[in-house]
Order: sequence, then structure tokens, then C-alpha cells
Amino acid sequence: MSKSKYQYGRGDKAGFWLLSATVVLVIGLAFFINRDSSVEEQVEPLVVYCAAGIKPPVEEAAQQFEKDLGVKIHLEYANSGVLAKKLKLDKDAKRSRADVYIPADYVFTTDAKNEGLTAEALKVASWKIVLGVKPGLNLEVGNVDELLAKKIPFVICEPLAGAGKKTKKILQASGKWEAVYNNKRASFPTVTEAALAVKDDAGTQAGFMWNSTAAQSGLKVIELPELEESQAEITVAVVSTTQRAKLALQFARYLAAPGKGGEVFARHKYNPIPGDAWAEVPKLRIDCGGVNREALEKTIMEFKEREGCEVEVTYAGCGTLVSKMQPGGNSIPDLFMTCDASYLDDVQNNLGNPFGPDLKVSQTRIGLLVNKGNPKGLDGGNLSNLTTSGLRIGITNSAASTLGYLSEQLFEESGQKAAIMKNVVYKPVTAHLLIQNIEGGENLDVVLVYEANVQHLKQNFDFLPIPSPHAIAIQNVAAKKTTPYPELARRLMEQITSEISQRRFKQLGFTWQADQENP
Repeated sequence: MSKSKYQYGRGDKAGFWLLSATVVLVIGLAFFINRDSSVEEQVEPLVVYCAAGIKPPVEEAAQQFEKDLGVKIHLEYANSGVLAKKLKLDKDAKRSRADVYIPADYVFTTDAKNEGLTAEALKVASWKIVLGVKPGLNLEVGNVDELLAKKIPFVICEPLAGAGKKTKKILQASGKWEAVYNNKRASFPTVTEAALAVKDDAGTQAGFMWNSTAAQSGLKVIELPELEESQAEITVAVVSTTQRAKLALQFARYLAAPGKGGEVFARHKYNPIPGDAWAEVPKLRIDCGGVNREALEKTIMEFKEREGCEVEVTYAGCGTLVSKMQPGGNSIPDLFMTCDASYLDDVQNNLGNPFGPDLKVSQTRIGLLVNKGNPKGLDGGNLSNLTTSGLRIGITNSAASTLGYLSEQLFEESGQKAAIMKNVVYKPVTAHLLIQNIEGGENLDVVLVYEANVQHLKQNFDFLPIPSPHAIAIQNVAAKKTTPYPELARRLMEQITSEISQRRFKQLGFTWQADQENP
């Protein structure tokens, strides 16, 4: 029998190399396909609905943003009202298309937010309505009545446009709108078209428009007394349906930053409204009373993710936090959230008011935490019970903790402080350690705690409230006046006092104060 020419494991090397090459090729193709897909996702442009009258500065700033951060911006222009309608259509169709909305006047932003179309909004610049006059004309107009009496041919913007809406509102206030509307030569959907008509149309001599648009078009600007209160604020709003809130907010911060978008708006004849100093990833530092920790942690985590910022939080007793704050230097945090408002008052009084206006957030009661069934027969309304010989009491350290300070104040109020303090056998710096100890079941009969500290202990312990106005701790929050990120701090304060934050505080036994107390 003849031997086969093929020997298994030794022959057909060409087939082996062909198979290997095929595997490498498939892996390579998969890599490049995935890489291309990833790149495509990364370069998907941020879609911005922008009022036509703001095109020059926004377009320039967007190009600068693309260069600095490598993010493409797709700008779509129309008047503010038309863009608002597009946002509503997008939302009704459950379509997430636009990421940012930049109308000509803050009133459009307010309306959009009320309709659930936008979320955060940052002010970037202001402008006002004036009479723009064709260059080269020796035209003097003192007021609207004179404009009409001289039969000067003028144009206006349609009320769907920001300039048109503001013109109508301000002239209605002076009773001049109807006459102006009836005597107009024409009306235009955007302010840029109105300015172009004044500049190029031989039959048009003037028009009601934004001062910035008039200056950009080379028109003569006349400020009429009826238009004196016509200032409008331009805002950059994050669309509520965007899937890229972090990037949208980054672009908004860029436009508002004095060294970025602010410079561009100034060059184009707008009045910039200074926003936060520019940082690709801004950082806030917060000192926060420990009682707030469980209610606040998730809110701060969500804020960091949405804003694309860093938030460094130090949780401790307010006595400890305040003791580290000194005038000057970096010891004052960007925000301070208290266990009790009295600590913010102390800082303001002793350190020269380093913080701005506060927002009230919540309050919680102090009471006695005892074993289920109250075996010692204690009464929160009669603290003299705490003088019983052999009773083992725990309170937090009054120098480090608001809770400890207020506890000793309550002892003082009862007239039995000295006798009660003889029974205090444990004084940790935090309520957390106090609760851990009584849960251990060996060393303590009663501890003074916040009601918000013990919602999870109801199965094994009873909470006996102390019916004294001094047994209430009010939590508030304030931002440092000199923080480089005042707008970011403001938005965090708004988030802390938001509806979702309210639910978290209430679930832990806090009483909500933000709705009743804040302006």
C-alpha cells in the first residue's frame, strides 16, 4: 500500500498561514469598525437653537470652543419664538434634537422653562431696543411722537422675534404701540433682516431693533425715551430633553466666561454679563454639617455628573468646620451648609461676612433616643429625669458638634445642667459614633440625637422629642462671596433646595424649609 502524500500536522503550511492572516484581518476590521463608531459618537455635533440676532458672537465663540475643546457645534438660526415652537414640537414628538437654546430675551427662557422645555439657564449678555437709522442721513428724532409726525419710513420686527416682542411690550406700556404698528413700512421675522432693510432699502430710513444689531450693521443709534426700559438679557439654556447635559452646560459656561465668550460678546457690541471664570472642569469645595450627609450625598453626586465638575465635600460637626475657617487664605470653602443656622451667623459675625445670602433648607428636632419601650421611663418634656443616679447618658462634644452644643443649652434651660452632666459618660465628636454606641447595647441608656439621625432605628428604639424651641436645628446653605464659580455654586444651592432634594430630606425625617423661607 502506498503512503499518502499528506501527513497530518506537517503539510499544507500555506493553508495555516492563510487561516492566520484571515483571523488577523477579521480582528483588525472589527477594531477599526469599533474605533470608527466610537469616533463618530465623539464628533456628533452639539445642536444649538440660536436667535438670529445673536449669530455674530455665538458663531465666533462656537468656532473658538470647537478649537479649544474639539467639540463640533451645529448652529440653527431663527427668531426666538420660532425656535421655542421647534423645541415644543421636538418634545411633543419625544425627539431629543436640540441641546442648547439661546433666545434674544430672558422672557423666552422663562416661558420655555415653565413649559418644561429647558432646565438650567446662564445669562451671558444684555442689549436694548433703539431706533436704528440709515447711515449718512441727517435725521434727528427726539421721541416716538416725532418719528410718527415726521412720517419717517420705518420698520419693526414681528412679535415672535425677541426684538419685536420687546418693542411691543415697551411701547404698549407708553401707549404708543398701536400707532407704531399701524404706521410701519414693513415688519420682519428677524432683527437682522430689519437692520438690512434699513441699511440697503432706499425707501426705509429707520427701524426698531437691538442696539448691538444696529451697531454691527453700521447704523446710527438713537435712544428714544420710550425705549429706556427695554433692556433684555441673553441667556444660554440647556434643553430639557438633551442627552448631553454635561456638554451643553460646558458650552454655556464657555459663552458666559469673561475670558472666553464674554470677550467675544464685547467685541460685537453687546454688554457682557460676567459668568464664572473658565475652567474645563471647575471645582467647588463644600464644608457640610454631618447631619446632612445621608440626605445630600446623592444630590451632590448627580450634580457632579450633570455639570462635569468636581465637588470636594468635608462632612463634620459644625464646631469642627467653623474652627478651621480663618480670614483670608483658602480656609473658607466655596459653600457652607450648616447643622444649624447659628453657625453661619457666627462665621459672618466673626470673619467679616465672607458668605453671601443664605438659603434655608430644612430643620430637625433634638430628642432622647432610648431602648424600645423606654425602660428607664424618661420624658423628653422633663429633662430633670436625666439627673437620676446611675443613668448613662451620651451627647456629642459641644466644641465640635452643633448637636452637642444645643444639647448642653437644653440642659442649661432645664436648670439641671450640672446634675445632668454628671451622668454624661460618652462625648464623641459625631452623632454617628453616639448611635453606634447605644446600638451596641452595653454602655448607654439614652443619647441626645437629631430625629433625622434615627429614622432607621424605629424597630429597636423610641425617639422622645424635646418640646423646646431651642431643640430645633435649622439647616441652611450659603456661597462664599469670592468663589471663582458663583454661578456654579448658585446652581448647586438650587439643586440642594430642589423638589427631588426635598423628597430625600423628608424621607430621613427632616422638615422641609426651603419653600416657606426662601425668596
